[in-house]
Amino acid sequence: MNKISALFFIIIVSHFFSGYAQSDVIGQNLIQLLEPQEGVEVIAKKPVIKCSIIQPFSRENLLVMLDGEDITGVLDISREGFEYKPIKVLSSGIHSLSVMLHMHDGREVQKDFVFSTRHSKTFEDAYSNNELTTIYTSVLEKPEDVTTTPYSKIESNFKSETRLKNGHWEFTLTTNLRYIDQSLPLNQPQRKGLDLINYLLQSKYSKDGIGILTEIGDVQISETENTVMGLAKRGGNVSFQYKDLTLRTFLVKSQSVFGYRGGVRGSTGIEGSLDEHIMGVSGETFFLSRKVNLKTIYVTGGETGDSFGTWTDASGRKGSVAGFVLGTDFLNQKLATEAEVDFSRFDADTTDDFSADNDKAYKLKIGGTSGNYIYEALYKYIGPDYQVVGNQGLQKNIEGFTLNSGLNLDIHSVNLSLSRYSDNVEDDELYPKVYAYQGAINYTFKKFQSVPISLSYQKSIIDSSKEPSTITPVETETDTITGGINYIKDRWNLGIQTAYSSQDDRTSAGNDSTSNTYTFITSYVMDDFSISPGLAFNRLRYPQQGNRTDTYTASLDLTGKAIGNKLSYGFAGVYNRTKAGDGSSEQDTINTNLEVAYSLGKKLLDFLNPSAGIRGTYNKTNNKVSGGENDELILLLVLSTSMPFSL
Repeated sequence: MNKISALFFIIIVSHFFSGYAQSDVIGQNLIQLLEPQEGVEVIAKKPVIKCSIIQPFSRENLLVMLDGEDITGVLDISREGFEYKPIKVLSSGIHSLSVMLHMHDGREVQKDFVFSTRHSKTFEDAYSNNELTTIYTSVLEKPEDVTTTPYSKIESNFKSETRLKNGHWEFTLTTNLRYIDQSLPLNQPQRKGLDLINYLLQSKYSKDGIGILTEIGDVQISETENTVMGLAKRGGNVSFQYKDLTLRTFLVKSQSVFGYRGGVRGSTGIEGSLDEHIMGVSGETFFLSRKVNLKTIYVTGGETGDSFGTWTDASGRKGSVAGFVLGTDFLNQKLATEAEVDFSRFDADTTDDFSADNDKAYKLKIGGTSGNYIYEALYKYIGPDYQVVGNQGLQKNIEGFTLNSGLNLDIHSVNLSLSRYSDNVEDDELYPKVYAYQGAINYTFKKFQSVPISLSYQKSIIDSSKEPSTITPVETETDTITGGINYIKDRWNLGIQTAYSSQDDRTSAGNDSTSNTYTFITSYVMDDFSISPGLAFNRLRYPQQGNRTDTYTASLDLTGKAIGNKLSYGFAGVYNRTKAGDGSSEQDTINTNLEVAYSLGKKLLDFLNPSAGIRGTYNKTNNKVSGGENDELILLLVLSTSMPFSL
């Protein structure tokens, strides 16, 4: 009996391992990589990938991933396997190819391959990704009094990114070339014809902790909020990094430059005097295993008159700023600090007899995270005469603090905030001092993933003091409560939101008001179709006047594809109706946009994608009190092409 049991056990185990080995052999031999050879470096920008599959299969049972991207839909599939011809250049380096096949008997076979590419013998990377798009529009229907829509317009954009890389060096050039012409004049600074709208030439070097970056063209400079932040101008930028030390300098034209025409002057952004440029240097270093960092910034320059995106009522401005930043992080983000002090000297009008003003700004921020808890405290002071050239949107003459904290648990999320700010920081007797207080709490209940619930409460107070006799005091309190619930299931998303706001004007004017808003939004999304209708109602009450204004809004967004994805369409429309309770106003408005496009055929020359379509807008306003009515229908014929190609 024991011998029979032992023999039976051996037969079962042998059968199991035999099946496992057979399955493994099938997995190894069923799918084979023919090109490129596995583990071999190929010199090619768009290497053709070929795989053989020795068993009958269908596209529905096949999944192919290249570097984590699904390429199954663009494969050329045959009875022997498949072939993939990349449209864009593959980056140099190691690539992974994963082929997964679902067998008819329910088994799943997967085979992974690795190969590497190099673009040329000289360069690891040597490619140019380009896209040329052209859109022609012609009016089919429009009212005669509409003067902002041209009867015909053609616009072509050529975007290009060229890159060379070998070893420790890398060069990149990005450009946007545009041709535009239309029956109407163009708004400045646009010009008809061909123009190089923007460009950026970069070179990078990195080796043994040394990093060098040089840029020329349309650069963006960001240092600190109180010096320069998001300064997008034409010019040059150079930075040098060695381990924990970073040095940077930049020179940009203060006036915005659009395009390249009009001669060489201004084309690179580094020509001309300092009065029409902004120049800066900065340095940053880390100490104590990067737990302490020190940064210094100095920016100087001038602006001459207005330019695209910049406005001034003076013919010239000039200034400089010096900033110092100290940051610490000794507890791995549990307690991080940042302190900044800045000193500015600014002349708002270089043509008058007044000298430049000196002022200062401070900022102190403390914050951190601990498990599910986050917190931050911020104090800032910006003097009344603090201004920085190139940072026109900087708010000045303000002092105050902000406190934020948040707790994120598995099913609960709570965020608290409190702030207090005031203007007229030097108590100028000619102006009042206005205080702004704000507190808010936001709560989210996440126990049911398909039904998230959110609630929030916010209170804000605006109060003035020390008003001159010619200034009316301000004292208002506003309470706002909002809530929302969504139901998310598969392709559906249904949401209801409501908000209640009450403003209490405590001055003699007594301009109190209340607002109630109810919003219902739903959406249904498929691969080739989506629809999002919405309804909203708002009632605004004015108790002192004994009146109210009701607003009803209905909206619809719809997009989709049909006829084998050759036909694409989209519709967006909003109906709005407002009515005052006393009958003083009643108005209906309709705003709609419609677009239909049809692909004229398969891709021509492997990259040309022509299409034709109709684009239309319809706007209607009906004032039922004054009797005024306005209808505006515009229909355009749209011909377009898109030609992406890589070299």
